[in-house]
Amino acid sequence: MTRKNILIVVLAACMAGCAGSGGSGPPPNPNVTVTVSGASGLLNTGTSRAFAAKVSGTSNTAVTWSVVEASGGSVTQSGVYTAPAVPGTYTVKATSQANSNASGKAAVPVIIPEGSIPGYSVGADYHAYGTDFLHTAFITIYNQLSVRQTVRAQLQGMADRGASTISTRIWFVTEPGTTNFGETWRATFPMTDQEQANLHTYAQDVAAIQGVGGKRLRLNLCFLWLGAADYTMGTPSTELGFTPITGAVFTSRLQTTTDKVLAAVTGVSRPDGVPVVDIIYLNGEVMIGAKANEDWFMTTHYPRFVSVVTKAGFTPAVYFIVADTQDDVLQNDYVDAQYPILNNHRSMFWVYRTMRFMVDYGLPLPARIDFSYYVPSTGATYPELLTRVLDDADATLPSLGAKQSYSAAETFYFLDSTQRHQFGQAFAAEAAASPRLKSVTFWTTPDGGGARINVAYPFAFEDYLPPP
Repeated sequence: MTRKNILIVVLAACMAGCAGSGGSGPPPNPNVTVTVSGASGLLNTGTSRAFAAKVSGTSNTAVTWSVVEASGGSVTQSGVYTAPAVPGTYTVKATSQANSNASGKAAVPVIIPEGSIPGYSVGADYHAYGTDFLHTAFITIYNQLSVRQTVRAQLQGMADRGASTISTRIWFVTEPGTTNFGETWRATFPMTDQEQANLHTYAQDVAAIQGVGGKRLRLNLCFLWLGAADYTMGTPSTELGFTPITGAVFTSRLQTTTDKVLAAVTGVSRPDGVPVVDIIYLNGEVMIGAKANEDWFMTTHYPRFVSVVTKAGFTPAVYFIVADTQDDVLQNDYVDAQYPILNNHRSMFWVYRTMRFMVDYGLPLPARIDFSYYVPSTGATYPELLTRVLDDADATLPSLGAKQSYSAAETFYFLDSTQRHQFGQAFAAEAAASPRLKSVTFWTTPDGGGARINVAYPFAFEDYLPPP
């Protein structure tokens, strides 16, 4: 090698060394370590906590503080962390100024401060991960990884925010071998093997969730019947549904669907050993006398449904409907032409009639009387309306053998935060005053925020929970 070549090699090595060290001083000390210390308990949203950093392996003990998550709150350069408004588990990080590769972290579990009432739970009717219900209802597409990841993240967020119940509906709509028009809310009638597998995976994911405050979820399922499964179209003695099919074929498909759902969720338990599924509803908003063929549907299918669901270890049920104007609910001179026990208790018009039919035909009443609750206020307070409905239930339903145990299986989720809080606190106050109200589950999509107004995650569960 010539002297010229040696000089070039030496210069190149020098330049490489200078570039690697930033052009000044020695490289960072690889033995630097950073340890972050501070309280590890729950932190309320919007409040602060101080952290300290200990740096070893260098005389430069300065650190740079940061929060790992983009929306995880803020931290001062003295180590004082302030939590965001949204609960979750966030990460405070201290990075050595002597060696940017050396850092220490501390997890901060952030919760919304809220009270609890024994035996009272709050949940959401959750079937779609977005406001576009037609294309984001997820049971039929839960085998898609991106869908599953989105739903799991939303479930975690709901548990973090105080949810204890997730109520998922499955709309059975599509005739086998035909199109669902690209609309994912349309499950097949009867349920397909893929839909069964999707439900099983979804139940497992719900079971695995634990909120930052320690809450775990229960899952309620509800079947709904439209399109090929719309039993209100036609007659059982001729043909039923949009396709249509005979009453016998309808019954066979319903039984197959029920059995597949049970196979999907049986044996799926949370880490604490509790089965994740609690209630399975054969149908929602059952109204004998208002919906065609409702009497046939109930007498033909409910007895077997109760038997197989109970045998599988779950709670079988249907839920009813209370959807009246304020004036109807508060009417004190109402006279019922058929059932005098309903006099002055108009809010129970359809609930009592449907339950009376069930008793008359030997159909078992649900262990808890659940109903959708849609009573808008036009001047009365929300507590006044809710208490009146529950008082009406107390005055009429025990005569049929029902327990004084109720739940709102669907109700409003108002977009206006002030209105929603006032409405939700009516449920919390009622539950605090009486053990008769067991839970409330607000409706999300479709039409969760009102007619043609869909609402989607995130949801303010704390509005329906008592204050701390």
